Amino acid sequence: MAKLNIVIPTTGEQFETEVDFTVVTPRKLMQEMKDNLPAPETNKSWELAKGNLIIDQDTTLENLGFKDGDTAHILSGKVEGA
Repeated sequence: MAKLNIVIPTTGEQFETEVDFTVVTPRKLMQEMKDNLPAPETNKSWELAKGNLIIDQDTTLENLGFKDGDTAHILSGKVEGA
């Protein structure tokens, strides 16, 4: 387990979570957090980003280069197929 700091720029909210970087993907993390997030804009969904860059949502955090203590941002991205 490793610590991931998460920032939601649209609300200024910041928190940290403990996750297994070798198993957890951004998509899985967003699914687990969806009930605690505000509704995204119309035709948008929440996606994990590294800095301002939305990253692949189906690759493990470890393979995306995240390390213990890193910060990720939650940004709204276009819904696939919309």
